[in-house]
Amino acid sequence: MALRYALIEDEPPARSRLKRLVAELDPSAQCIGEAGDGVAGLTLLQTTQPDLLFLDIEFPPEGAFGLLRKARDLGLALPPIAFVTAFDQHALEAFRWAACDYLLKPLERERLAETLNRTRPKEAGLDLGLLMQALEATRRKEMPERFTVLVKGRILVLAWATVSHLRTENRLLFVHTPEGRFVLDRSLDELETLLAPRFFRTHRSAMVAMDAIQELVPDPGGTGELRLRDGARVPVSRERMPDLRARLGTA
Repeated sequence: MALRYALIEDEPPARSRLKRLVAELDPSAQCIGEAGDGVAGLTLLQTTQPDLLFLDIEFPPEGAFGLLRKARDLGLALPPIAFVTAFDQHALEAFRWAACDYLLKPLERERLAETLNRTRPKEAGLDLGLLMQALEATRRKEMPERFTVLVKGRILVLAWATVSHLRTENRLLFVHTPEGRFVLDRSLDELETLLAPRFFRTHRSAMVAMDAIQELVPDPGGTGELRLRDGARVPVSRERMPDLRARLGTA
């Protein structure tokens, strides 16, 4: 029988890309419902019975945690769940024990194919208690509000909300803020997971704040350049371009 699935995700480009990838991997699959917030998501759970639910973790008003708590209080039977999230694999290992699956952003075709191929039947049972514990673990790994840099013997406290982008130059990582640019004793690989989804890795040497983007200028060869509101220009690699366009709603 054809797979019947639903999805709850607050970013329309992400919903569109997920549906497109599912259609490419399984043309017979049917999307029987989608929602962009917890209110519509709860109605979706009350009115549909999908074989698989793709569920984002962060969305208004209370995210997946609030939605599932309300579903539990209403006594709703939940379908198998595949979380779509930017949190790292180590933090989400608990979802395996809750009879769930998870997909990391940006989505990879091969990983999504695995999820579609091994959708757990309803008889497997969903341990809602363990699922709540797993969600609590992800909440404890939310993006921090502040960070510190060492400047001439002083410790300067800065807010991630003011950062426009990060660039690696001569093996040093620079964070760019209205106060200037500062060397940060971290790696982009480490920060890519920590700062998602508010920041996007555009290149092996660069990451940008989504809110700082003013313009995307694609090149004929598949690469491109981002022009930021502070005047900075950041390269976009060919491999990252499709996911960036999806995030920007231009895919």
